[in-house]
Amino acid sequence: MMQATLKSRIRGSVLAQALGDALGAPFEFAPADAVERRTGKKWLAALYPFEGQKGPHGVWVDTAPVGTGTDDVRYNYLFMELAVELRRMPVGRELAQRLLDVYERPGDFFSDYDELARGQFEMWEGASRGFLGEESPRYPGVPAAALATRSVGLNYPTMAGLLLLPSVGLLFPGDPEAAYRSAYEAAFFDIGYAREATAILAAAQSAALAGKAPDVLVYETLAMDPLHLRGYFGGPFIGEKLPLLLKQAAGKKGEELADFLSSALRHFSVFDPYRALAIACAALLAHADDPWQALLVAANQGDLDEVGKWRRYADIDCYAGITGALIGACCGDRVLPEELIFRVVEGNRVVYGFDLEDTIERFAQLIIFLTGSED
Repeated sequence: MMQATLKSRIRGSVLAQALGDALGAPFEFAPADAVERRTGKKWLAALYPFEGQKGPHGVWVDTAPVGTGTDDVRYNYLFMELAVELRRMPVGRELAQRLLDVYERPGDFFSDYDELARGQFEMWEGASRGFLGEESPRYPGVPAAALATRSVGLNYPTMAGLLLLPSVGLLFPGDPEAAYRSAYEAAFFDIGYAREATAILAAAQSAALAGKAPDVLVYETLAMDPLHLRGYFGGPFIGEKLPLLLKQAAGKKGEELADFLSSALRHFSVFDPYRALAIACAALLAHADDPWQALLVAANQGDLDEVGKWRRYADIDCYAGITGALIGACCGDRVLPEELIFRVVEGNRVVYGFDLEDTIERFAQLIIFLTGSED
């Protein structure tokens, strides 16, 4: 197979992230039998139209075309547009201000969805103001320093950084340490090992753009600790724990791998960043030559109870989107299913009014300008 170019890898990452989001969106948190009732099979293996209730963090219309994404693709679109506007990687304060801008002036960014956009970005308001040293009218009497520790309204690590910043590593081709440091700094809202997860994804993408083999980039990235997160009692958490899980997953593919991951990770919250990154890395290592199969592994994840029984589908649009952001950077855009990519670009254009192809083109040109190379 011909070596993918830098631009192909950038496009592959962004488009596969959007494809993964669209794949999981119709069944996110759905009952355990939802896929089988709708498709006749237990294994989710195709894109389906969204048929549910619109909401701030999901799809913004009641019935959406096949390929339409959720908040995940909207976050990545806004991040890329901010980077293009600044002509560089946004720092934490700039990102916090943009999150507040969308919350306060949603119509400037999503003209047809003011209230839904405000609802999506409401959860970022407290942490963003706190990080900027401001108090929040929504939390009277809470000092800025306390607001800055709120994450996104939850008191445990979440996938927030992985969702808001899935393309940071693309801005640093072949420089994983710079990608790691920049992502860690920008993810001001992440707490605990969530910040490490965001940084690891960025570093892995950076290594992928340089053409490193999947097994090499995964394990080299997990071994990194440029910010000295290892402490008196060990760690960093993900770098220490994930290699063992990946060793246990070795040799498993497809449905077997999906079942293993659902079971092995069932004790972690469905919003846990370790869980999401573990799924992405395991799916990449098992299906490095077939990004669609990797996305299917990520999208067929259950939220299991303590004895291993399926309760519902997990946060599968997020898992598949994060997996796509990683494997797309490895494989490039030419191996993605062309018809499905067309549907993804068209669905998001029709519903949200933005053209992913146009945004990707300008984002890729920025990266080529910053690096001085298209190879």
